Amino acid sequence: MGADLIPLYRAMAESGSNFHGLSILQHRESIAELVTRVGGIRTMLDFGCGRGDAYGEPHRVYRDWGFSRKRVTLYDPAFANLSTLPKNQSDLVICSDVLEHIEEAEVPEFIDTLFNYTGRVLWASVCCRPAKKRFPDGRNLHVTVQPFEWWKNQFAAAWQYREAQFQLVETA
Repeated sequence: MGADLIPLYRAMAESGSNFHGLSILQHRESIAELVTRVGGIRTMLDFGCGRGDAYGEPHRVYRDWGFSRKRVTLYDPAFANLSTLPKNQSDLVICSDVLEHIEEAEVPEFIDTLFNYTGRVLWASVCCRPAKKRFPDGRNLHVTVQPFEWWKNQFAAAWQYREAQFQLVETA
């Protein structure tokens, strides 16, 4: 997310009616399958978790993936209490419905950042259509709308020479 967009996202987040962090719930089962298939995943980072409501009552989605809450790191620059990046890699990095909020010129660097925080496996979802919401200036919240194939190519380019696995899915 570009430095110029973060204040806009923060202002929208402060209203309390945006970015609750519940989009991950639609993927809870596929992430559970991934964690089981890979095995040995002990720590996770949700990069762009929104307010993180999926990790609180009543959802506590991390339990579906076999984690205790203390093994989960939440990060989102739009929320002051979640805006500190971790110092270490996590076995699993999740990035749900964040990519489309990154300006196109910054996408390669952002994906590199995700991989840099990934110890074993990166799971990401992307929405490939405009958002229903807009910034106060009228711009669509999804600042990069590209076909899924374009996103797959971005990840493939960033993945070269890396040991971590990745799974990219399109949000329906």
